[in-house]
Amino acid sequence: MTITNIDRLASGILLSLVSYPAAQAFIPSSTTRSFVGGPAVNNDLSISYSNTPFVSSPAQSQSRANQLKSSIFDDFEEFNNDSHSSSINDGGKQDDLFASLRARQDYLESGIKSESVYTYNSEDKILSNWKEAKCFSAVRLSLDDWIRRIAIDTYPLAVVGSAKGNIYLADLEKREELDCITSVHEEHIDHEEVNEAMKKLYGLYDGGGVISVAIHNDVVVSSGREGGVHVFKIDGEEVEKYKGSRGGTAKSTKLHLRSEGKIRYLDSSLITALTFDEDGLLWTSGYDGFIRAFQYDDEDMPLSVQKEPLYEIDVGSEVLSVSVNNDIGCGVAATAAGTAVLFSLEEGEIMSEWKPFGKATGKRKNEYARCAMIVNNDEESLKDDQKAIWSVVVGGSKGSMYQRRLNLDTMGYVSEGKPFVNDDALRGRLRPSHSNPVMCMASPSNGLLLS
Repeated sequence: MTITNIDRLASGILLSLVSYPAAQAFIPSSTTRSFVGGPAVNNDLSISYSNTPFVSSPAQSQSRANQLKSSIFDDFEEFNNDSHSSSINDGGKQDDLFASLRARQDYLESGIKSESVYTYNSEDKILSNWKEAKCFSAVRLSLDDWIRRIAIDTYPLAVVGSAKGNIYLADLEKREELDCITSVHEEHIDHEEVNEAMKKLYGLYDGGGVISVAIHNDVVVSSGREGGVHVFKIDGEEVEKYKGSRGGTAKSTKLHLRSEGKIRYLDSSLITALTFDEDGLLWTSGYDGFIRAFQYDDEDMPLSVQKEPLYEIDVGSEVLSVSVNNDIGCGVAATAAGTAVLFSLEEGEIMSEWKPFGKATGKRKNEYARCAMIVNNDEESLKDDQKAIWSVVVGGSKGSMYQRRLNLDTMGYVSEGKPFVNDDALRGRLRPSHSNPVMCMASPSNGLLLS
C-alpha cells in the first residue's frame, strides 16, 4: 500500500483510540487492572509468542502472584445471561450476543494457556500480517493501574507510565513487572494553563498521570503535567536463585530503575513529547512553544546536570508532539497553531513550515495539528532507479489526516533549500478520517501507516 495513493490508503489499517472514560465501560467493575497486549517483535524482525500467565504488580504478595500464574482473567464475567435476562425482551438476540462474547473469551483463554510458540523470521511475513490484520491476542502485562503511555527500545524491555503517575519497567516476553517507582508525576493538577494544555492534548477526556515516556538503551525519561522531565537509568544487580530440588543456586541479573533526578532547565516547562535520535540527542517538545535537544550520551555531563540545551527552537506556538527521523536527518513537530514544523537534526534549525488544514468549515473548523511524523512510502511501487520516497503525515484535532512529499538531495537527506515538493498531486487528505483527534501515528513498515 503506497501512502501517496490516497484512495488505496482508505483500505489501510486504522487503529481506533478509546477515550479513558469510555474504556471504563468495557472493564468489569470487580477489577481495575490495565493490560498491554500484542505480538512480540524482536530485533531480528521475528515475531514470537510465548504464553506465560499474567504478571502481578509489586503491591501484591508473592503468594498471590503464584495464584495468578494459573488464572485467566474473564473479560465477560459480569455479563451473565441469567442475571440480565429480565431486562432484555428479545432473548434470541441476547443469547447470540453472549454466545459470541463467550466464544471470543474461550479463544483468548486457549491462546494464553497454549504452550506453542509461533515465530516468523521473515520480514515479508511480518508485513503480510500487518496488511491482512492477522494478530494473535495475548496479555503482555497486567497492572493495578491505568496504562497511559508505553515506550519500547529493545524488545522485550518496556517502560510504562500510568494514570497514577507511576513509572514501570517491564519484561513483555516474561510478562514480568521488573520495577516500579511510584508517584513520579501528579495524577491531576487544577491549574488554568495545565487544564488548557490537557484539553489540547486529549480533548474532553484526560486520563491523568504521565504525559510522555521514552527509552533508549539504559536511559529512561518521562514527563507529567506538573512540568519538567525526570531521568532514570536502568541498572542490574546479580542475584542468586535456588535451582533444582538439591538446593543448587544459579546467578541471574535483576533489572531495576534508578532515579537520576530532573532536567532542571525544563522545570518550568510542560513537556508534551519526548523522543531520542540515534546521534546522542534527546528531543523535547514544550507547551511553551519550544523544541529543545539535550545530549543523553555524554558521560561527563549527564542529563540531570546539564544547565542548558544544545538546541532550542522557537516555533511560536504550543508544540503538541515531536518525532525524528535519522535516515533523512530531520524531525517534525505538530503545533496548536495548525502547522507542521520541519527542523534539521544536525543544525537544530527550522527548515520549513506547512499548514495543511486551511480554512475548514463545520465540524473541522479551527482544526489544529495534534501529531505528525515522517514516513517512508511503499518500496514495492518504486522503479529500479528510483530513490526512496518520504512524506510528512499530519493528524488533526478533529480527525483529519494530510500528507505531503519531501524533497531529498543527492545524499538522501531533506533538501535545505526546498524541503517540500511543490506538487499538488503529491499532497492531500488521507481518507477515511477519524471522528475524533488523531492521538498518535506509527509506521511499522515502509508503506504502512497506523493512526
